[in-house]
Amino acid sequence: MAIVEVSVVPLGTADTSLSGYVAKVIEVVRESGIKYEITPMGTILSGSLEEIFPVILKMHERCFEEGVRRVLTLIKVDDRRDKMVEPQDKVYSVKAKLGNR
Repeated sequence: MAIVEVSVVPLGTADTSLSGYVAKVIEVVRESGIKYEITPMGTILSGSLEEIFPVILKMHERCFEEGVRRVLTLIKVDDRRDKMVEPQDKVYSVKAKLGNR
């Protein structure tokens, strides 16, 4: 099971607000059926890398379909193969060590 953080950033848009583009990118994720969580700075995807990487490519391409001429996509992958881990498990683990369950 992999946990992937992805941030798709359209560059050179006419407006400083990017939420409209982000919404279009999240539509791609919703259509894929992959588990996801939107955060203020990116989107967390969880599943197999074979499922996730094609979705990231579609997310990236969606900005071009919306008329953007340059897109920066940042990807961070945590691919754990010794056990199944959900994104919230990582948060719970840190909070438990802090004594903040």
